[in-house]
Amino acid sequence: SYKPKVSIHGTYHYTNSTAHDYLDKFSVDSKKDSFKKELDELILKLSEYRPTKILIEADRIGADSIFNVRYKDFVNGQVQEENDERYQIAFPLAKRLQHKKIYCSDASADWFGVDLDWENYDEEVYLKSINQWKKANRYDYESVYFEEDSLKSVMNLTAYLKLINSPEAQRYNHQIYLTETVLTGAGDNYIGADAVARWYRRNLRIFSNTLDIVDFDKEERILIIYGASHIWTLKQFMQDSPDFDYVEINEFL
Repeated sequence: SYKPKVSIHGTYHYTNSTAHDYLDKFSVDSKKDSFKKELDELILKLSEYRPTKILIEADRIGADSIFNVRYKDFVNGQVQEENDERYQIAFPLAKRLQHKKIYCSDASADWFGVDLDWENYDEEVYLKSINQWKKANRYDYESVYFEEDSLKSVMNLTAYLKLINSPEAQRYNHQIYLTETVLTGAGDNYIGADAVARWYRRNLRIFSNTLDIVDFDKEERILIIYGASHIWTLKQFMQDSPDFDYVEINEFL
């Protein structure tokens, strides 16, 4: 029997992002003609995957109707001033493919771990007090994120996105959760393990929304457009599931 195809296009958020607590230091001028040309090139390549539904990183319950009103305005020729991947990539791609709507599929996951005085919480001080600072910082993620971030200001857009969607980059982006983050508070308050569990909880909710949105009676080709840090976890759920045939988006980039 036919399995719906699903692919994830990992991206940076065009506006400055705070993924991994790393604040983007390099920006791209999306108003430049040269960048608009690169966006058109990317949209053309993504359209070759021929998605039947496009899922975006916006709250399903709170934002779906809002984004679909904006999408209809966009289809009718209204210029969108917002500068992120939902407006720059998802809207024009959906319009090109003559989609009637787009699908918000995100869901927040409330904090369920230890309750701290967050305003005065100092992770470095805490890690040093329980002798975890050195072990937690044995990998220099900051410099790798800095280098990856800097490349977007000098590389062609599609080439850059192909780089951050590579399995090597996906795995590296995920590994901070399993080295630095998860260790924090082990044997004490388990704040790190709970933070990783919260991240998985959010991605499981996104996966459950995907499962709910897909129509198993049709030959669906789902495209999920999310921040690149989501790729590894969502991909794992998609590949472990009996319901989907996972496609690497780099086959089209």
